[in-house]
Amino acid sequence: MPSHAVDEAWHGFILCTARYSAFCDSAYGRFLHHHPEGGASENTAATADPMHEQLRRTVIAWSMVAEAGERCVLWDLDNHVGVEEPWGIDPARAADIEADLARITQRV
Repeated sequence: MPSHAVDEAWHGFILCTARYSAFCDSAYGRFLHHHPEGGASENTAATADPMHEQLRRTVIAWSMVAEAGERCVLWDLDNHVGVEEPWGIDPARAADIEADLARITQRV
């Protein structure tokens, strides 16, 4: 999870199981299971990757659906809302990932 703030909101959301299930169906086409750190089975592909790789995929997914000029505040949201010990993706790292993605998609 790239932010304490998002993690807290998401945990609150998954407790409203009917709404969460409907959201998952609408947004992902299926139920998105919650796997707290260390809670996923060994054969869960996405959790087998290191956290930096999972967060890289999150940056790529955002970049693919963002509107032109749209800025994502998720990467440093904790800093924006004043969380004491912020999580996040360094903005320079997110920019590098987005630049790599732009180069790759220009070749296609």
